Amino acid sequence: MRSISRARGLLATLAAFALATACSDPDLSSDLDTDGPPDVVEINVGNQSAPTDPNGNAEEAATYCRPGDEFKVSTFYCPLARDEADAPIPGDRELAAPITDALPIDWHVRIIFTELLDPDIEDLVEVDGVTMGSLAETQPVSVSCGGTAVPYDGWYDPSGNNLSYPPGPSLVVTPLDFVATGSPCQISVVDGAVIDKSGDTVPADQLGPYDFAIAPLEVAESSPADASEGVAVDSVVQVSFNAPIDIGTIAGRIALTTGDTEVVGTLDFDQDPETEEIIDDIIVFTPDAPLAPGTSYTITVDDGIEDIAGGALAQEEPFSATFTTGE
Repeated sequence: MRSISRARGLLATLAAFALATACSDPDLSSDLDTDGPPDVVEINVGNQSAPTDPNGNAEEAATYCRPGDEFKVSTFYCPLARDEADAPIPGDRELAAPITDALPIDWHVRIIFTELLDPDIEDLVEVDGVTMGSLAETQPVSVSCGGTAVPYDGWYDPSGNNLSYPPGPSLVVTPLDFVATGSPCQISVVDGAVIDKSGDTVPADQLGPYDFAIAPLEVAESSPADASEGVAVDSVVQVSFNAPIDIGTIAGRIALTTGDTEVVGTLDFDQDPETEEIIDDIIVFTPDAPLAPGTSYTITVDDGIEDIAGGALAQEEPFSATFTTGE
């Protein structure tokens, strides 16, 4: 299993922090509650199917919404019923089913609380002259996927309130190792590790675990795309996946055919032409000879391909895309 470098993890954290700057709903007041312990009101996960929120922030969706009107939270992630004027209607918030399609690459978990936390929850570190928060040493939560502990970093985001986009205050957790696609995961708050400014800790019945799962390995797209016409005869075929691929598992599982004839060629990773960096979630098929003009070709991808942590491609039907070359 490859390890995401410390530098990459922190830079990703910085980028996510820039995206996560909260902007309160102008029609709704803050509902931060400094009385009592810091309650867990919502847990969001960066996932494949979530729409971009109204401020264009990082895509995420709720894997847990705490029930009860007293735990109002962003109407985007855990909505209350709302009237025609977009005002909340009394009643239970919509509960969330566990997220099952967390982004295989650079997923994150956001744990949202009812009030500001003691800032000692994070350390401040400097990367490339920029100061940012880090949870690498404080480790206030535990994360496991497939029954194995996942090393993580992250930061404390004190901005916003429970009605902002995204809601806050929150702890944002980012993994340092790639996790196999399709893995069931859990995140828990460490007992006594998360403290508000009055010294209260998260109640025992809110520590978790909270469930989510990494999306299964799947084909994201192909190039040429399905139904493409006029494709150049000297084209290569690209197949993009939603996770980095184990190159040793692709032989015999990605093919280009015309009629009953399989095109002879080589399979390898894509490569950035400027940096020569390997792009390990895109496989390129390069035919040994130019394709025939005015001919229909089909790309097929069969099961058995694996990501770099052993998550396997398992499709209801083999992926296929057909294109036609130009004359």
